Amino acid sequence: MSLQPPLVSSGWLASQLDNPDIVILDCRWYLKPFDQRDGRTEYERSHLPGARYVSWADDLADPTRGALNMLAPAERFAEAMEALGVGDDTFVVTYDDHHVPVAARVWWSLRVYGHTQVAVLNGGYTAWAAEGRPLESGPSTQTRSDRPTFTPRFDRSLYATKKDVLDAVQSGRARLVDARMDVAYQAASGHIPGSERMTGLGFLADGEHWHSPAASRKRIEDAQLADNRETILYCGGGVAATGALLGWTLAGLGDNVRVYDGSWGEWEQDPDTPKEHH
Repeated sequence: MSLQPPLVSSGWLASQLDNPDIVILDCRWYLKPFDQRDGRTEYERSHLPGARYVSWADDLADPTRGALNMLAPAERFAEAMEALGVGDDTFVVTYDDHHVPVAARVWWSLRVYGHTQVAVLNGGYTAWAAEGRPLESGPSTQTRSDRPTFTPRFDRSLYATKKDVLDAVQSGRARLVDARMDVAYQAASGHIPGSERMTGLGFLADGEHWHSPAASRKRIEDAQLADNRETILYCGGGVAATGALLGWTLAGLGDNVRVYDGSWGEWEQDPDTPKEHH
């Protein structure tokens, strides 16, 4: 089914647009102040046929954690998925336009809650439109009458907490990798001590399509990060790090890799966490 797990191609998806067992999620979301666009507005202007819009910040984040936009608790996440028509047997395809890899964030979120039937559209919205494939406009037509059942099953192996990162800093048992985009990294006040750098968006070969598995592996090997050591990825708010995880997964190196959900946003807010300036 996949082009290269965890991806599907635009050609494959175009052949599946009438498949009732597939739900396409438009995940476009923009990191302010770097981009002032609104994801829902972009969706209503133009989206893939039958796609449903989901906002990482509004629909899939924990409202009790302020502006950190950390992953919603199981019940809230399941309710959001059911409202989108995603059930336990649904194959989900996520896409964005690669301003930030938020489609990878939703892919990771679904996998954290045990839903492995999910893939990212290689090339995203931009490549789909450039290929002249069909598009629609207007709001989502998804109704609540056809809600399936989504059963969350938390997978701890994909998720890291602040406590996990503190342990990594203090013990050195896990490698820390900072996946922020260069502009976000440079604008920040610092980084977690001992962390190495590898941008999540750097796994996009042409700005749209993800690197091949071989190229992804070479990038990680060239950075001397391919030794299967336990690795925790983080960024500014948990998005770019999931793009890095997708790259590690493409490379066949994702089995011992987690994403620090709170990332630098949570770490920076805590006066007791160690920090280094750069």
